[in-house]
Order: sequence, then C-alpha cells, then structure tokens
Amino acid sequence: MLIVPEIQTVVIQPPRTGSTALRDAVQATYPKAITLYRHMERPGIPAGYENWRVVCLVRDPFERMVSIYNYMSDFRPTSKPGGGASEAWIERLRNDTDRPFAEWLAQSAEVFTDPIDHDGSFLPYYNVLDKTPIAQKSQYRWARPDMGPVTLIDIQEAIKLYDILGIQVEKVNASVRRTRPERCSKVQAILESRFKWDLDVTTKLVMGEAGSGEIEYAL
Repeated sequence: MLIVPEIQTVVIQPPRTGSTALRDAVQATYPKAITLYRHMERPGIPAGYENWRVVCLVRDPFERMVSIYNYMSDFRPTSKPGGGASEAWIERLRNDTDRPFAEWLAQSAEVFTDPIDHDGSFLPYYNVLDKTPIAQKSQYRWARPDMGPVTLIDIQEAIKLYDILGIQVEKVNASVRRTRPERCSKVQAILESRFKWDLDVTTKLVMGEAGSGEIEYAL
C-alpha cells in the first residue's frame, strides 16, 4: 500500500503486481509518500486517507499464481527496505513450493503475507487484515469495490498507473526460476472456483469493453 499525499492517491498492491519497483519509483518522486504496509488490503487504509482516490493493480490470476509460486521457490533477500527475510521464512516458502504447481495451488496453506516472524516477533510492515492463504486469496480482497469506486489497472498496462503518478519504473525483483506450468483442467477449475472475480475483471481490462487496460469499478 502506497499513500501519496502530494496527489491524494492510495495505491493498493497485491503480491506480485510489481510492488517493489513501484514503491521505489513513487518514493523517489514524492518525498511525502509513505508505505506503512507492503500488501495491506483496502480496509486497512489508515483513517483520514480512505476518501482519496484508490488505485489497485490487478493481474490475470493464473499468471499471478505462477509468479507467486516462482517467487516463493526462488526468493532472494535484498538490501532494500523490506527486502530482508529470515532463513526460516525462506525455507518455509521453498518447502511449500517443493511440489508440482497444480498440487501447490490446490493444497497450499501458506499465507505468505503473515507478519509473524519465525521467532514470534511481529513485523507490522507485512501486516494484512485477511489471513487467507495466498493460493486462495482473490484480488477482490485487496480492491474491495464494495467500499467505493476503485481504479483497476491491469499489470500489462501498468504504464497507465505510472502516467497517473508521473513516474518512471525500472523492473526489479523478478523471479529467477521461470517455471511455466500447464494451465490444465484441474488448474482452470481452481481458478474459476476461487478467482472468478479476478478472471472477469482482467478479461474486461484486456479484451472486453475496457480494452484500454483501466476501468473505474464499484459495486
């Protein structure tokens, strides 16, 4: 979550939607920008900021799940803010993804954004309100259009968000492993069951009436 007072905008950042590169570029451009939480959902916007414009990057759920699977398999700590991680956490992620993608998607109970470290300490930067396992968590839970209008931008058209923010973004934090699992019938059934909203929205953004890659969405 990025709060940008200079342009009264809040950017919601589900995992694997380019959050690290975006954060770095925004904070380099807007000195007052703050990121209290890395992947907080919309209900966690601090009081007083919830009436600002809300923007949420979204991504095709299959592509996002593959990206999370690869990231968990090949996580590499960095020296950037929020880039550190315990060996216990890294091992936990790698153990969770030490199985075929379809099996991981069906069975994983890893929350991923859990703020409780291996030693029991609490890391508020990684806090989220919804502790649903990441392989089951729809991007709807971040965007929450039932709370009011939200600008949804497909990650493939992220340049539209960069234009809104007036920034240039360098791609970083990419997964090392490039596993490309099959979108088999088992995987597709899980996607349609857990991520129907994600599929509907990203289809509208890329192919439908909102082919521009950006829509204003509200329930």
